[in-house]
Amino acid sequence: MARPTTGALSLLFRFALEGLAGQRGRSLLTMLGMAIGTASVVAVVSIGLLGRAYVVGLIEGVGANLVFAYGTGDGINPEEVSFEDVEIMRARVPGVVEIAPVLSGSDAVSIDGEPEALSVLGVTPSYPRVRNLVLVHGRFFSDREESASEKVCLLSRELSERLYGRRAPPSDASLRIFGVRFQVIGVFREAVESAAAVQKSEAAGLTAIVPFSAFRNLYPVRFVDVVYFQADSQEAVPGVVESVEEILRTRHRALSSFKVESLESYLVLAQRISDAVTLGLIAIAAVSLLVGGIGIMNIMLVTVTERTRDIGIRLALGAGRSDILLQFLLEAGMLSLAGGVIGVVIGAGLPWYLGVLYGVEVPVSAVSAAVAFSVSVAVGLFFGLYPARKAAAMNIVDALGYE
Repeated sequence: MARPTTGALSLLFRFALEGLAGQRGRSLLTMLGMAIGTASVVAVVSIGLLGRAYVVGLIEGVGANLVFAYGTGDGINPEEVSFEDVEIMRARVPGVVEIAPVLSGSDAVSIDGEPEALSVLGVTPSYPRVRNLVLVHGRFFSDREESASEKVCLLSRELSERLYGRRAPPSDASLRIFGVRFQVIGVFREAVESAAAVQKSEAAGLTAIVPFSAFRNLYPVRFVDVVYFQADSQEAVPGVVESVEEILRTRHRALSSFKVESLESYLVLAQRISDAVTLGLIAIAAVSLLVGGIGIMNIMLVTVTERTRDIGIRLALGAGRSDILLQFLLEAGMLSLAGGVIGVVIGAGLPWYLGVLYGVEVPVSAVSAAVAFSVSVAVGLFFGLYPARKAAAMNIVDALGYE
C-alpha cells in the first residue's frame, strides 16, 4: 500500500473537515461527550490530590516530624517512662530539634456551679512548638517561669469558652488547680482538629497547661505520661525512633511495655486510602470516556451510511481504499482530539478557578491531563476504526447504487 503524499494528506484532511462541518450538531455533541469524559478524569485526579493534601495536612498538624514514646501499661509488671529516661534521651538521641515530656493529671473545675472533669498537663516551654499549638489569647509561659515553678497556666479554647464565653479571659483571671490558684496567662488551640481523630491528642477538651516543674511539685507523679520528639527532618524520623527504642531497651526489662511511634504510619495509611479512592473515581470517570468513544463510533457509522454513494463515486474515480480508511479515521481523530483538548482545559481550568475563588490551592496533575488526553484520542481512533474499515471495504457497484 503506497503511503499518501503530503498533498494527499492535506486533501484528506480537508475532506474530513468538510465532512464534520456538514453535520455540525452531531459533531459538537460527540466532542462534548469526549470532553466530559476527559474533564472528569482530570478533575477526579485533582480532587484526589486535594483530598490527600488535606488529610496529610491534618495529620501533620499534630506536629511536624513528630515521634512520641509512652508506656502502654500492659504486661504483668508494666513499666513507664521515667524522669531519668527523659534526661538520657535528651542527651543521647541524635537528630532531634526539641524534646517535650508531658505529665498528665486530673482535677475538677466548677462551670456554672457544676463540677466538670479537668485534664491538667505539665509541660515544658517547648511543648507548644513541638505540638503545633496555636495561641488564641495571651502568651505561653517562659523558660524562667518553668525554672521558677511559677503558678501560671494556659486554658484550652474549649475550657476558656465554657468559663468566659468567646471573649478573652480577664487579666486577673485565675484557676484553682490541685488546690492552688494559677494565673491564667493565655488560651490555646490545636493547629488542626485531627489530633483527636488519630487518638494522639492529650490537649483536646477541657484542658489546662501548667509548667512541668510546678506540676511535679503539686501532683504525686512517678513517671512521664508521654515524651514528644521533633526530628530535624522527615528523613531523621526513623533514626530517632530507633534511638529511643534502644535507650528504653537497655534501661528496662522489656520493650513490650512501651510504644515508640511516629505519624509516618498514619501518613502512609492516608495516602493509600487516597490512592484507592482516586483510582475508583478514575475508573468511574473513565466510563464516560468509553461512552464518548461509543458515541464516536455511532456517529461515524451514521456518516458512512449517509455518504455511501459519495464513497462509491470516490472509489470509482480512483481513490484508494486506504484513502477512504484514512479520511474516516481522521474524522474520528479530530472529534476525539478536539474533545480531549476541551476536556483538559475544563478539567484543569475549573479546579484552578474554584481554588482562586475560594482561596484554596487545588493541585492539578500534568501527568493525569496528558494521560487523559492521550486516552481520549486513542479511544476515538479505536472506536472510529470499525466505521472507517467498513467504509473502505464497500463494494463500488453497491455503493453507487445505494439510495
